[in-house]
Amino acid sequence: MKPSPLSLVEKSKGESAFGRLMHFWRKASGLSQEQLSGPLGVSTRHISFLETGRSKPSRIVAQTLADIFQLSARDRAYLLAAAGFAADRSAFDCPELAVWLRKAMRVALQQSEPAPAFVHDSFGRLLAVNRAWLAFFLPRVSPHLIERDANIYELMMNPEGLRPRLHNGTALASGLALYLTMETLQGDDAEGWALLERLQASGSIPDNWQQLGRKLVHTSEYPLALKSDSGAVDLTVYNDTLSSTSQLVQPRLLIGRIYRDDGAQLLSDAQLAAAPVAHPLLFRDL
Repeated sequence: MKPSPLSLVEKSKGESAFGRLMHFWRKASGLSQEQLSGPLGVSTRHISFLETGRSKPSRIVAQTLADIFQLSARDRAYLLAAAGFAADRSAFDCPELAVWLRKAMRVALQQSEPAPAFVHDSFGRLLAVNRAWLAFFLPRVSPHLIERDANIYELMMNPEGLRPRLHNGTALASGLALYLTMETLQGDDAEGWALLERLQASGSIPDNWQQLGRKLVHTSEYPLALKSDSGAVDLTVYNDTLSSTSQLVQPRLLIGRIYRDDGAQLLSDAQLAAAPVAHPLLFRDL
């Protein structure tokens, strides 16, 4: 009798995530350890060690297994991540993921209206925004910050950005600087170092940011105490990934939305109507 997927899962209980996935896909592909050892170029003993977690795979082994199992881009990314490696290509270079990603971005931005919404990567590079986002930011920040290569962290932290209009602007800039530092140190990413240098040069990072940043509670959400004629308006930026598991998309993409804490609509109908219908940052087929 052909085993069910659940029975395959029940038997895939090695010590490592990679071993469990490898065992599952080997069984799902109808291969014995001996049959797999030939095309993989290793001994049956090594196959067993990989599945039980006694041996760790190299990137070449993980990639070769993904090829042998004929895994989709999503399932290949799961296997590589379990082996300790990042996905080996951008989602935008992978047709099956790119189609889904474009649709997810478009729908998420459209459905967020009338709340300002934006899609960005780990280092804040803006990929797309909705018209409500333009209605919120265009009157409040220097025009040169909102161009095709705009960055949400620069818009929040820069003295010519939103920072002077926030009661908590210095604290927010310190917290974001600390987050970006942790992201950069973790992966030693050139994009992160370049962004931090750019922020430092523009005066966007407060002098005592390390001390201020450490005192803050760090989550994927952050508060904005917006100055207004009637006093402070408390807002929150909520960030969610565009994938159920972030490692399935390289680069990691997030969607941010800005809401008033009191539940009221942030922008008036007149402000929304005045937003441009064409702008380099509005959603485009990336």
